[in-house]
Amino acid sequence: MRSLVVLVSLMASGAALAGGWESGSPEGSKAMSHHGPMMVRHSVDANEDGVVSRDEAQAFPRLAAEFDSIDQNKDGQLDQGEMTAHRESRHAQRSAEAQQRWAAADADGSGGLSRAEAEGSMPYIAQHFDMLDSNSDGQVSREEMLQHRMHAKKEWKKQFRDRWTAADADGDGALDLAEAQTGMPKLAEHFSSFDANNDGKVTQQEMREHRRQ
Repeated sequence: MRSLVVLVSLMASGAALAGGWESGSPEGSKAMSHHGPMMVRHSVDANEDGVVSRDEAQAFPRLAAEFDSIDQNKDGQLDQGEMTAHRESRHAQRSAEAQQRWAAADADGSGGLSRAEAEGSMPYIAQHFDMLDSNSDGQVSREEMLQHRMHAKKEWKKQFRDRWTAADADGDGALDLAEAQTGMPKLAEHFSSFDANNDGKVTQQEMREHRRQ
C-alpha cells in the first residue's frame, strides 16, 4: 500500500502509534478515519461525472489493478455504490484478519495479551507494553488498544495538520512541488502520484483519496 507507506513516513511516530495494534507492528496501520458513506470524490473522478472510468482509475495503481473486481455490473465504470461496497469489503476483511491475529496471539484465551504472548507474535505491542497496559494489570486488552489507537490517531492528525500548514508557504491550502520539497520531502518524492488532476498542487483531499484506493 504505497500511499499509506508514504503517509507513515511523513509522520512516522504518530502513524506508528495510531495503527500498530492491528498487526503488531507500525507497518500494520490500515485503519483510517471514515466519515459516512464513501462518495466518488473529484480527485478520483477527474471529469466530475459521478463515476470513475478505467482511464481515471489509472492515476491510482491499486484501484486500477482491482478495477474489474470492483466493477460488479461490468459496465466499465465504478459508481458510488460499487466503490462503497469495495471499501466496506476491504474493511471487513482487515477486521477479520486482525481478530484472527489477536486470537492466535492470545494463547491462554483470556481475551487480553500478556507480555509473554505479545513478545511471541505482536512485537509492536511488546515494545510498548507498559504504555498500552493502561490499568497496569499485566494484560493488554482490545479495549485498551482501541483507546490507544483513537488517541494516537488524534495526535497524528494534529501533527500532520501542523506540518502541512507550515509547509504551505502561500497559504492556499495546497502544496506545490517546491513547498513539498521544503516542508514535506517524503511527499515531494511521490508528488506526481498524489497530484491526481495534474495541476501542480497536492491537496489533502488528493492525499486521502490516494490512500483509499
